[in-house]
Parts: sequence; C-alpha cells; structure tokens
Amino acid sequence: MKSSKLYKWGLAHRHPIFLVGLISFFILPELFERVFLLKFPFQIMLTILVVASVLLIQTSPKRRFLTYGLVLALLIFLFIWNLYQNSKSLEGAAYMFLFIYFSFTTFYLFKDLMRSQKITASVIMGAFAGYFMIGVIYFFVYGYLDSAYPDTISVDMTKEHGVDDMLYFSFITLTTIGYGDFSPTSPLGQKIAILQGLIGQFYIAIVMAILVGKFLSHNND
Repeated sequence: MKSSKLYKWGLAHRHPIFLVGLISFFILPELFERVFLLKFPFQIMLTILVVASVLLIQTSPKRRFLTYGLVLALLIFLFIWNLYQNSKSLEGAAYMFLFIYFSFTTFYLFKDLMRSQKITASVIMGAFAGYFMIGVIYFFVYGYLDSAYPDTISVDMTKEHGVDDMLYFSFITLTTIGYGDFSPTSPLGQKIAILQGLIGQFYIAIVMAILVGKFLSHNND
C-alpha cells in the first residue's frame, strides 16, 4: 500500500524529480571533488540521471516492463563501461546508447508538456528540464564524435579536452553564448553546432510560447 502511494507521488512529481536529477548531474562531481576531495565517476552521474528519468517514460502501465528492461540494460551497460573505461569502442557505444535513451525520454517529456491543460509549478520545471535536455542530448552526440572520430568535432587542439569540456561546449552552443574558447573545427562539427543553436531558439520561441498561451487561456477562463 505504501509503495503504491509512493509510486503515485513520484508519478505526480516526475518533472521536479527529473530536474533534481539533471541538477545533480551537473553539481555533484564538483561538490565531491572540492568538499570531499573525491573524484565522482562519470558513470555514476549518468546512473543518477537515468534513475531520475524512469517516471517520465513509465506513465502508462503498458510501458512499465519495457521501461524497467530498458533502464536495467542501460545501468548494466554503464557498469561495464565503468570497469573498462579505456575502451574507445565501448565509450562510443555508450554515448550512442545514452543519446537514444534520452532522446526517447525527452520525447515523452515534451509530450507531457503539450498535454498539460493547466500550467503548474511542475509543468514549468518540466519545461526547464526539456530545454536542459537539449544540451544533454547534444553532449552525447559531441562525446560520441569526439570518441569515435576525434577530428570531426575537435575543439581547441592546443589543449587536452575531456567529458567536462564537451558538456560545456554543448551548453554554450545551445545558449548561443559562444565565448570562443571552444569551437568546432570541421564542417560536420560546425553544422551540428548550428543545428543545436537553431533547435534551442526554436524551443524558446515555440514550446514556451505554447505554454504561455495555455497559462493565459486558463487564467481567462
């Protein structure tokens, strides 16, 4: 009975839960490294994000077993990746698998937002998480390309770059900040970066406009 109530509570608060998972994905590594002087494994960061995303794609009982199977497979894959971190082929496959999973998750998040009749705090958090996820999804794209084809999405070649740099590059591209410290150096990388910038602007202009329209319509009623 208690587990049923907990599940219903989690389902009702799936957007805030996912947003907390996203923020943890960003904050925890630096927090552990600075406060506890411990290196927080990237695979554990991703595990937190995967677990936080479960309720977004499990809103229908028909998808429950499919969701559990998919999440379990992904968690096992992340564990194997953690054991064999020096394998480039495994790293590339992990980024591709994560890209597919979180694209799937984001689709259901957007579907949730578009179906919302009333604009609540949870929906607003979901909208913010959706914009956040564009940066995360493109981070997996850049990570895959950097792993499988280093010259495709290479950034500043005068210094070494890693996971954190790819994440940073994805979000400064999404927000069209473009400080200039990192930039794609190949035609394919440049086109992918342009596409991400366009999608980010489209999201703000269209998705947020739809939500604002629903909010105004509800208030007028």
